[in-house]
Amino acid sequence: TDHNISLESMGVTVNAVAGALKAFFADLPDPLIPYSLHQELLETSSNFNSFCACHSHFRVSQQYKTNFMTADNLSICFWPTLMRPDFENREFLSTTKIHQSVIETFIQQCQFFF
Repeated sequence: TDHNISLESMGVTVNAVAGALKAFFADLPDPLIPYSLHQELLETSSNFNSFCACHSHFRVSQQYKTNFMTADNLSICFWPTLMRPDFENREFLSTTKIHQSVIETFIQQCQFFF
């Protein structure tokens, strides 16, 4: 809790800190990443390469003054393809703007993600 402690001045090595952190996580009664999320995370990981390919196209929005493809415009074009909504479900139609905003955020933050 004391943010003023300097481990370096105390002679504590990076390896010791990493080892202590690893031991702390190993001693938790449940894993930090719950078992219930493992399958979903594995599936997400397998889609990451595809998402990386989208990154180079999302950078088109950085030239919006020339091509008029803002992050909003790109997200309108891409969200139905990337999220594959169930347009048969009438309740879903009320949330389409929210789904589009997810893709817009990915486009706007592509430098953060990559």
